[in-house]
Amino acid sequence: MIKTKNHNIYIVMYHYVREIKKSKYPNIKGLEFEDFKKQINYFLKNFNILSNDDFTEILRTKKIPKKKSILLTFDDGYKDHYKYVYPYLKKQKIYANFYPPIMAIKNQKTLDVHKIQFILEKERNRDKILNLIFTFTKKYMNKNKDQLNINKINTKSRFDDKKTMLIKKLLQNHIPLFYRRKITNKIFNLIMNTSEKEFSKKIYMNSSNVKELYNNNFTIGSHGYNHFLWGHASKNKQEEELKKSINYFKKIKVLDENFSVCFPYGSYNNQTIELLKKYKIKFALTTKVGFVNNLNIKKPFTLPRFDTNDFKN
Repeated sequence: MIKTKNHNIYIVMYHYVREIKKSKYPNIKGLEFEDFKKQINYFLKNFNILSNDDFTEILRTKKIPKKKSILLTFDDGYKDHYKYVYPYLKKQKIYANFYPPIMAIKNQKTLDVHKIQFILEKERNRDKILNLIFTFTKKYMNKNKDQLNINKINTKSRFDDKKTMLIKKLLQNHIPLFYRRKITNKIFNLIMNTSEKEFSKKIYMNSSNVKELYNNNFTIGSHGYNHFLWGHASKNKQEEELKKSINYFKKIKVLDENFSVCFPYGSYNNQTIELLKKYKIKFALTTKVGFVNNLNIKKPFTLPRFDTNDFKN
């Protein structure tokens, strides 16, 4: 567990929170619900837990509380968050920020990142997955393994082994978008043996779930419409992602005046920051590791976070 101290704010990032060992997917990387409850109880005893309004007021005044503080954030709009997280936090009278990608909750589309995660959960043989990728790059792109320049891919990770990171990087950004989606879909269909629509219903919240969270004083923010790397996209494409998510949240009436953004994959560039200012976004979250203090509080569009695993005993 990381060392914490007063005069710091720790923004904590969560993804899967479920009864993992009892589930259909016992190898998915996430936080067991029992461990989540223990972690929340630890935060209650040792931290000041902030609401979204508390946090935006701190950003406005630049006055960080003396007691060490926590802001809870939940990415990707999982059904886990509605089934497990929301009832428990509500019971404890704790509030948090949720960042669902619109395509997942509105269109019942499984995001590429989650197809990759469940491929990795279902097929434990990493070499088999890599061989499938190389087979399909040869078939669809007419490129062999050597021509993919995989030696240039950075496979360093705090939580994954090198082969797992190689698979993720190949299917998330290294292979051109059109081909990687085609290859990911092909491998997903081969390994998962389920329809995308039925799978999506099981892993994502729907708009009614999101509205219920909001109506019970939880905060909803943007995680983009399609959940791709903003930092690799044109300014127009980034603006489209931001506008479409804002408009959808307006439509279902969950748009908070202290609206924030959580960058998909933590990806952004200078044009992203310009857009956040244009649309009067209050703050934005990255995947950079760190806490908020007097040194970075004046940079609200590039705030760092910790992973839930950083607070494991």
